[in-house]
Amino acid sequence: MRTGRLPRWRYYVRRLVAAGIVLVLFAGFAVATGAGYARFRFDQVRKVHLTNLRTPLPASKSRPPENILIVGNNTRTGLAPQDAQLFGSPQEVGGARSDVTMVLHLDPATGAASLLSIPRDLFVPLPAHSMSGAVGKIDAALNDGPDNLVAAISGSLGIPIDHYVSINFDQFQNVIDAVGGISMNFPMPLKDSLSGLNVTRGGCQLLNGFQALAVVRARHLEYYTNGQWYSDPLSDLSRIRRDQTFLRVLVSTIKTKGLNNPLRAEAVLSRVVHDITIDSGLSESDMLGLGTEYRNIDPSKVPTLTLPVMVVSNYTFAGGTYGDVDFPSQPQDAQVIAQFLGVPAPAPTAGASIDVQDISGVAGNALKVARQLEEQGFRVSSWVQRAAPAQPTETVVRYHAGELAQAQGVLAALGGAAVLYPDAAVPAGHILLQAGSLLRVTAPAPGPTATAASPGSSPAPPVPTPGSRAITPSVFAPQPYDPTAC
Repeated sequence: MRTGRLPRWRYYVRRLVAAGIVLVLFAGFAVATGAGYARFRFDQVRKVHLTNLRTPLPASKSRPPENILIVGNNTRTGLAPQDAQLFGSPQEVGGARSDVTMVLHLDPATGAASLLSIPRDLFVPLPAHSMSGAVGKIDAALNDGPDNLVAAISGSLGIPIDHYVSINFDQFQNVIDAVGGISMNFPMPLKDSLSGLNVTRGGCQLLNGFQALAVVRARHLEYYTNGQWYSDPLSDLSRIRRDQTFLRVLVSTIKTKGLNNPLRAEAVLSRVVHDITIDSGLSESDMLGLGTEYRNIDPSKVPTLTLPVMVVSNYTFAGGTYGDVDFPSQPQDAQVIAQFLGVPAPAPTAGASIDVQDISGVAGNALKVARQLEEQGFRVSSWVQRAAPAQPTETVVRYHAGELAQAQGVLAALGGAAVLYPDAAVPAGHILLQAGSLLRVTAPAPGPTATAASPGSSPAPPVPTPGSRAITPSVFAPQPYDPTAC
């Protein structure tokens, strides 16, 4: 005999699914089924204590906006033997990387959600004492644990993180298999020898966990049309576009196949609660609150953005080789982040004292940048020329911890490859501006955000870019070979 709890159980399940928190919704389902059962299932979810999350505001009747970091972790530790043969063992591929990095923004004031993808190859200064070194691709920050990745995202991009959710290779496959697979439509054959993707025919197909993982990990995609194979030109950036589509399909699949049937829902939950990791501050009541707050969201209509970048091929920095990397781009990045967070873009503010350290490799550039800043009302305390560690070089706005707003005020006056970095060595009230080779002070207003998906399709960049290449768009148009919902 069913109890009176079942309708409420299904009610909150649907709301958590609609919120798009794909990796948390299973635990949220447990919360809604009743205190005893909820606690039993919730206790089975793996939790980590993180210190770099945003400090929670005092309890109030209204929930503040929240940013949830969702990570696809490619650690090889704990992989099943058959997967280690394909992806590599922990001895062959050490450490961990955030193969997929997304931030989910939830705003209770509007009941809206949005999703921002951060390219894994974004080249940034890493948090102090990172095992990968002083600089690197942002995905390498996870080598030192999720707290380090949180610090890299909040410190360099100015996006505060409230909660963390992670899943690795094996765990991802378990989620897909637990809901009975996921169906996607393939317009044409696709393959990627490195991810294991091998779609031999077009049409709607049911994917198991291994096949779904191959889709979301495909960075070297090839598609077959007009009698021959072609390579996808944008590698990881195209993968982000496909992963955003996959996420929508997965939410719909979980909603229709995984949780509408109570027996299957319990079978799914019993397997999946062991396969996700969340921060210890994400409580049962938080999950239930998210479910009620965002019950009317349609996952298919949640806006998805990607951080615009400049692609640099075969990059070498200070003697280290990093392969292809993505440089940040201003003012596009600041504008997209502001759009994602639902706040005004930062405006130039001249409150801090700026020390200019030029690393562009151009003689006399330190004085030139200092004078340009002074013309815009900034107070420059010193300027000095340093040797360039690479060509090209990013601009880094180094700021005293806790003075992010001042740093954003300086960043708003810059165009080109520029990024933030909290630096304990910078005194309070000061900014150390490491001026790189791709920098323009007081960037002109950009044109409309580009939506094309291939290089060269965006308007001419208003700021310096490597080789005058176009800045990638924040919204990628789907391509004819991309898989879609059935």
